[in-house]
Amino acid sequence: MTAIRPYEVVLLVPLWSLTAHTARRALRSRGAPESAPSRLIAGVIALVTLSVTVGVPVARRAIDEVTGMQSITNLLSHLLGMSAIACLTGFVRRMSLAAKGAPRRRTGSWLPLPAVAATMCAAFFLTPRPSGEQYFLTTGRSTAHTVYWSVFLGYVILGVATVGVLCLRHHRQAPPGPLRTSLNLIGAGALTALAYVVHRCLYLALRDSGIPLFQEAVVVPTTQALLVGSLLLAGTGIAWPALAGLHRARSDRRRLRRLEPLWRTLTEAVPEVVLPLPPMLRADPELMLYRYAVEISDAVLALDPFRSTDVEAAAREALRAHGFSGTELAAATEAVVLRCALARARAAQSVPPPPPAPEPSHDSIGHGDAPLDCPQPLAAFFGHPHVLRVTATLLRERGDDGP
Repeated sequence: MTAIRPYEVVLLVPLWSLTAHTARRALRSRGAPESAPSRLIAGVIALVTLSVTVGVPVARRAIDEVTGMQSITNLLSHLLGMSAIACLTGFVRRMSLAAKGAPRRRTGSWLPLPAVAATMCAAFFLTPRPSGEQYFLTTGRSTAHTVYWSVFLGYVILGVATVGVLCLRHHRQAPPGPLRTSLNLIGAGALTALAYVVHRCLYLALRDSGIPLFQEAVVVPTTQALLVGSLLLAGTGIAWPALAGLHRARSDRRRLRRLEPLWRTLTEAVPEVVLPLPPMLRADPELMLYRYAVEISDAVLALDPFRSTDVEAAAREALRAHGFSGTELAAATEAVVLRCALARARAAQSVPPPPPAPEPSHDSIGHGDAPLDCPQPLAAFFGHPHVLRVTATLLRERGDDGP
């Protein structure tokens, strides 16, 4: 009982890593008005991590020796686990309220944790206790022991059932995406935890009744698998919105890198379109992506007087001869027209500011209705070798001043 079991290593390493990450994020956002969910997430993960860590046999023996109280780690582990259930219930309630059409309910947890904790502490100190190497709930048949066991398992069943019902009730009302996936995973974790508790109670009841229905060699791995599965499912569900946010941020940064050459070229030619942005907001890739898209669209509009339908027709024919077609042809043609307009603007040494409410003169890549998506095809072909070659040919044919 003194060694760390493999399934505990599988839990402890990711749990402590996730605890440090979520605690750091919660501390950073503690002043934000909508920081309550992140604090609840950090609380759930920290309490579960402490509960699992305290239950490791090595930690049990050390804590019992320091405190001089046998089996005190059982009480600590149970109280920490129940506190995690209370935080998880509050978090799921807040997520349920975020789902579209969810009824407005009180977001606080109604589970009576203080009264339950006081009852368990009283029962714990009134019953004979085994050493810390033994699990408290599997030994003893006194009245206080029965009360302790009933209160603890009743609270766990009530908590996981509440979480499961909330997730199943509101997951369809949530919009497709990270929120719905998170509710589904947490609900699956709650159902797995409920199966764990029922399996454990059934085994102990049958064993105490002298009915050898379950073999110890089957019960132990089944119990461990259910416990690990419930914690991993719930932990993944809690972390899913943050993981989805990180994935979206990486995707936005890739799109920013693709837009960077086009944005830099256009804003150097039309600096009037650059929007002021505080330095603290420049770390948000989604906001920067929106800024790039707006400034690119404004710069394209400002270059409208320097565009030419003759250049557009010639560019389309030349690019079609190079094998371009469909959306690639439209994007490459727009890139050639824009490069020629930039050359004419530099020759004229002045670019008029974009109109406040422009009416698109034609249907092109740079004048679409989705500002975050429209510059992407244009940026992809802005530096294409065929685009550069066709642009140079058209500029030589028409002179630096254009037609």
